Amino acid sequence: MNITKHLLNEAKSSMILAMFASTLSAAAGISIIAGINSVIENGLPDLTLTISLYVGMLIILLASSIWSQVLLVNIGFNMVFRLRKTLVNRILNTSIEHQEQLGTTDIYNVLTRDVTVISNATRQLPIAIYNSLLVLAGLVYLLWLSPLLFGFVCIVVVLGVWTDAKLSKKLQKMLTKVRKLEDKLFRNYQAIVEGRNELALNQNRRQVLFNEQFLPTADESRQEASKAEMLWALNLNWTTLLIFCLIGVIFIVGLTLENIGQETVIGYILAIMFLRTPLSMVLDSIPAIIRGNVALEAIQRLSLNEDDSSRTGKNQTPVEFQSLTLVNSQYQYPEQNGEPGFKLGPINFEVNKGELIFLVGGNGSGKSTLAKILTGLYLPTSGSVLLNNNEMNISNVTDLRNCYSAIFPNFFLFSDVVDAQGSSSDDEKIAYYLKRLAINDKVSVTQGRLSTTSLSQGQRKRLALVLLYMENRQVLLLDEWAADQDPVFREVFYREILPELQQAGKTIIAISHDDHYFDVADRIYKLDCGKLILFNQKVDPLFSVGY
Repeated sequence: MNITKHLLNEAKSSMILAMFASTLSAAAGISIIAGINSVIENGLPDLTLTISLYVGMLIILLASSIWSQVLLVNIGFNMVFRLRKTLVNRILNTSIEHQEQLGTTDIYNVLTRDVTVISNATRQLPIAIYNSLLVLAGLVYLLWLSPLLFGFVCIVVVLGVWTDAKLSKKLQKMLTKVRKLEDKLFRNYQAIVEGRNELALNQNRRQVLFNEQFLPTADESRQEASKAEMLWALNLNWTTLLIFCLIGVIFIVGLTLENIGQETVIGYILAIMFLRTPLSMVLDSIPAIIRGNVALEAIQRLSLNEDDSSRTGKNQTPVEFQSLTLVNSQYQYPEQNGEPGFKLGPINFEVNKGELIFLVGGNGSGKSTLAKILTGLYLPTSGSVLLNNNEMNISNVTDLRNCYSAIFPNFFLFSDVVDAQGSSSDDEKIAYYLKRLAINDKVSVTQGRLSTTSLSQGQRKRLALVLLYMENRQVLLLDEWAADQDPVFREVFYREILPELQQAGKTIIAISHDDHYFDVADRIYKLDCGKLILFNQKVDPLFSVGY
């Protein structure tokens, strides 16, 4: 969507008021020029009246200009606020699958750089609108002053607009290319930051990343951005040249034609010199507005779900969990580069209220995909997922998600504690769980906010378990939770914490490779190449081989 249309659609009444203020300001400015020209032509009949009118016009010009700018700036900032609000809401309401397909780079770019670019554009747009109205008022005055000379002005305006349109179109293509190159640069930055360990160990990889990926992309981005700026500098100087050519033509024509007086020529030159500054400001704002349009197009290309404030703003009452059943459930990942994607299933699985289920399997067996289907983050591409014998679909899958708390391997650790009611200031209860999980010497809590999340991975997982305790959901999914714990606390987790949670009525699905504790589970399932197999509780010691 064009950023100007977006601005107009978001605040029509405020824009009308701002246009009125801008028109009043432009009229006052042109009236001052017309008054000066009249004094040059007719002399100064009444000094007191002239000064009074001049001061009055200055006051109107100042007041209306400030009024217009305040209105337009507020409209711009309100637009950015609404854009941020809508964008974050759309991301929150977009399916996990689509977000994973987009990747974190594209989403971060939109939330940070593109919103900033649009913010810059909205700050420039009021300036462009105000000065455009000033130029328009000036052109009307020039037409009134001399229709003949206005014909020469029209020729220059048409030439300038045509040139500007051509260069703006080319500029937009360049800036779109720069935007794509910046996406590549951001991925390089991500690799530099998140792959620091691997890069520190492998000099060849460092050289490849720096010399063959980062430098060529950065250099191409520099060249394209430089070309775009040079192109616009050419446009600005070309416009300035046209203005001075117009002044020269008007001066010569005014001296040549007898029916055009010297006063008219002076008025024209005075008005054109006055309009030169607002015209330059309009042209200066165009690159920022074009970048804003490019950023809006980038946001639209993400194809995020439409904003639905009811989903992010409404705390739904959870369904009482009784059972979860998968019936011939399959999940097929889309193909990549002509290669078929991984296929999970068909899976037949059931877990009932209060059960403790273990899932085991090697890398690439489909455990993570199955975990996302069980929690409702993915819907199967075929087959069914039944919650309390009710089939889940896009309209009711939130019921399944509201039953779960989960700790995934790539979990994010929030610093604020959220309980079943949506917030928590029960510091005493939180402190109890911190002590229960032996991290009370590392983390404290004040008004529901944790003092730190900068811990070792094992301690972070314990802190995540504190958050899980406080959420007090009916079903818990723990994906390799004990993998980063020391042997003593691993024993505590399997022999004490899991049984306590089960006795408290929680249904637990734990992905685990700790065969020494398989006896804790009610049932054990093994995943292999996307297929799920039920194992007996009594497990042969050789069962753990390969895990």
